[in-house]
Amino acid sequence: MPDFMEFQLCFDEAGREIEILDVTRIGENEYRIEETPVFRPDLSLGDIIKVKEERGVYYYVETVRKSDYVKMVRLLSREAAQSPELDAFKERVLKCGGKWETVFGGVLIIHVPKEAEKPLKAELEKIARTYGI
Repeated sequence: MPDFMEFQLCFDEAGREIEILDVTRIGENEYRIEETPVFRPDLSLGDIIKVKEERGVYYYVETVRKSDYVKMVRLLSREAAQSPELDAFKERVLKCGGKWETVFGGVLIIHVPKEAEKPLKAELEKIARTYGI
């Protein structure tokens, strides 16, 4: 299993846009993002990025390669977030080689291989309809 490291990733030169992310070093100044940056919808879990480091702060330079995952994002009600249907869904995501994250307690972010996207998307929509979200 790769060793993750956590660093501050800065998206602007002034240092106003910073997220703390888990990453895996891929090469010199290249890292794979191991979680979804919340405030950068153009970046996702699995993307490989190039950075420059200055005094312990890593500055985003460019995306070297986009993730092979398809990303789905869903806002959940409390009932849906605590439902057995969602628990079973998350297990199926893992079994197909995908990953999932919950942000702010109610935003579900799913990352799945392209071949699993359609059935899992349909299942997530069914859960959403069941819980009125």
